Amino acid sequence: SCHAPAGHHNNVLTGAGPYSIAQLDTDVVGLDGVSCVPCHIQSADSIGLLFSGNLRFDTLGRPLYGPYDDGLFGSPMSSFVGYEPLYAPHIIDAGLCAGCHTLITETVDLSGTYTGGHFVEQATYHEWLNSSFNNNVDPDGITCQGCHVPRIDDAVVISANYLFLDGRSPYGLHHFAGANTFMLELLKDNIGALGLTATEAQFDSTILLTNIQLQQKSLMLDVSMEGRTPDTAFIAVNLTNLVGHKFPSGYPSRRAFVQLDVVDDEGDTLFSSGGWNTDYEVNGHDVEWEPHHDVITAEDQAQIYEQVMADVNGDKTTVLERAAGLLKDNRLTPLGFTTSHPSYDTTLIENVPPTDIDFNRDGLGVEGSGTDIVHYHVPMNGYTGAAYVHAQFWYQAVPPRWMVEMFAYNSDEIDSFRTMYDNADGTPVLVQSDTLTDTSLGIDDVRELGVRVFPNPVRDGILRIDGISDRVLGIEVFDVRGRLVATPVLTNHSRLEVRLPPGKGTYIIAFRTATGTVSERVVAY
Repeated sequence: SCHAPAGHHNNVLTGAGPYSIAQLDTDVVGLDGVSCVPCHIQSADSIGLLFSGNLRFDTLGRPLYGPYDDGLFGSPMSSFVGYEPLYAPHIIDAGLCAGCHTLITETVDLSGTYTGGHFVEQATYHEWLNSSFNNNVDPDGITCQGCHVPRIDDAVVISANYLFLDGRSPYGLHHFAGANTFMLELLKDNIGALGLTATEAQFDSTILLTNIQLQQKSLMLDVSMEGRTPDTAFIAVNLTNLVGHKFPSGYPSRRAFVQLDVVDDEGDTLFSSGGWNTDYEVNGHDVEWEPHHDVITAEDQAQIYEQVMADVNGDKTTVLERAAGLLKDNRLTPLGFTTSHPSYDTTLIENVPPTDIDFNRDGLGVEGSGTDIVHYHVPMNGYTGAAYVHAQFWYQAVPPRWMVEMFAYNSDEIDSFRTMYDNADGTPVLVQSDTLTDTSLGIDDVRELGVRVFPNPVRDGILRIDGISDRVLGIEVFDVRGRLVATPVLTNHSRLEVRLPPGKGTYIIAFRTATGTVSERVVAY
């Protein structure tokens, strides 16, 4: 109903009963997959209300809804395609995506008997509702289409054959880029075996757009030295989710993890957490599932952001229908996410200990920051020389542990996929990285200075700075071009507010001290 909506709906219309995999295998309509029509004929009175592939289509009069109300395209489409193009504002409503991107499954026990329970397999739409991106709450919010069907102002003729028609503007680029380059590469490498019609060049184009979405628009990462003694280096990796839902989101195999390496001035590794081995598995991963960490003190601990499902016995499972509950969900929440939101029951945080006071909380403990800080207490064993710290954030769409249960079975489809999977490059995708060099035990960044700069990103134009002491001699705010935009006046108080210039932008907050200047990068939306 989600991946072959036209074939499924055709069965419903003809009274043929549930749409089976066997039917799909020979159904040319179903094998079109997520084609254009099922999105563009969704009924306006059902979007955002019906889920799990329960899509409601308007078929009377054969309408095809779009965002334009100029009536310029009716005759050719009506005559040659048999659909009547109609203006409908709901086509750019985030609820249009809700029918498939909130999926609730019925739970079965280990013998396959339905228990009457349900499990929220994914709730990307509800995650968006529980965020500052929700444009039903915030007029500056961004819908699903705003990122995945990005609009351009160019006038585009939306026909392959009638180029004499007037161009439409704005136009939504139907990229639908997400984050799963692994499966796109696997499909590209098996075009013939899978009978695909897309070319390698078309796959390459989508892979490029997907990498841009993942690596340039999903996450901010900042690594800092909070303090250092001859015994321990106190390092913080600050992560900011930039997307309008959890990250990672969607199908529960998706996971992301932090790798932190500390190297001495001779190139020897002093500490390494969260690397991955030749099997593409995270080093130090616990036998079943790795718990969420606020503080990491040993190399066999790794911060992995993921959803872990439990069966009716409370054991980990990757079989969707056996899922009865959550063992873990520490995925990075979006900006504005709160546990008091009406949709929180479908977007739960699970097994993030309450002692982690900076998970989705700002410096004052207020929910909705869309951030997490991973603290590393790195044993230095008396080393006081220069330390080079490298933090990386990796993404895996189909990690090896997810495949274990499936690959314990044999069928033509499973065996074929196992071969394709084993031949694929499982290298995790690098999302973001940051490096710092700590050359002394002095003040190297704002955290060692004892200063907190929040929120980041800034939504209301007002930046807060807390923890200002007499070690701060002056503060200056620069834009990315190096222009001075603000010089806050220091007072006897430890806290002040800075109003940033209106609009979006990236700013550098510079703190002058007796030993030099340290800075913090801030993004305003």
